[in-house]
Amino acid sequence: MICSCNKVTDTSAPLAQYSLGNGDSCTGATLSGQFAVDTPLTTLNTVAITVKVDSVGPFWIVTNTKNGISFSQIGTFTTTGIQTVVLTGTGTPIATDTTTFTITPKSGLGNSCTFSVPVISYGPPRYYLNGYFNDNYENFGDSAGATNGALAGPSGFPGLEITGTDTVVNSTGHIDFGISYSGPVSPGNYSDTSSLPAYFTFTDTLGNAWKPDTSFRPAFTISLVNVFKGSVQGTFSGRLRIENGTDSISVTNGAFLVPLR
Repeated sequence: MICSCNKVTDTSAPLAQYSLGNGDSCTGATLSGQFAVDTPLTTLNTVAITVKVDSVGPFWIVTNTKNGISFSQIGTFTTTGIQTVVLTGTGTPIATDTTTFTITPKSGLGNSCTFSVPVISYGPPRYYLNGYFNDNYENFGDSAGATNGALAGPSGFPGLEITGTDTVVNSTGHIDFGISYSGPVSPGNYSDTSSLPAYFTFTDTLGNAWKPDTSFRPAFTISLVNVFKGSVQGTFSGRLRIENGTDSISVTNGAFLVPLR
């Protein structure tokens, strides 16, 4: 019997062989960028390390995740010898601290090394509180802030409360929204129909009050994305109806990053 089978050949490149560091510390570890609490890392937040490459091929180098951030790099070594690898940071620092990271090669000779990152606290981050009300952009960044805990906020409710005033000079417009609870609210999605109910009040420039339009279910949703040491971040959207009336408006692309009071 003659077989016309095709021979399968593994063409994947062998992994690179390399070593990290000199003892516990990563050789030549150099940080770039500023690392600050509540400020997401960008491609400018990196650490460069020196590695000794013994054989060429693909590599994957990562760190553990600590204080909300980590570093990694994937690439290919094309030459042997002493080389520099730049790992890019991701995540958002949670606390002011000097954090020690361990770099681990997912390929290579299996050794690891450490380096430290000082996380600072500088001024307020780029706080914001805005959204589109019937497709009209509204900015409520004036005096924007939040409370999140067992103590009642300005509205008299414990839990999460976010407030802000229209940035237009002499405007009376403001919003007040949050999630009613007996203590701090954790990240998650909340609506006016959830077990931890979301609430929302919008006062326009004419002094009219708008609240969730209960003919929609759910009428309003708040997505709490991050609770940092000094701020909260998330999104909101829904449908509002004027108090004691029939007019309604849609709220879309609502977003906030505001300091905790």
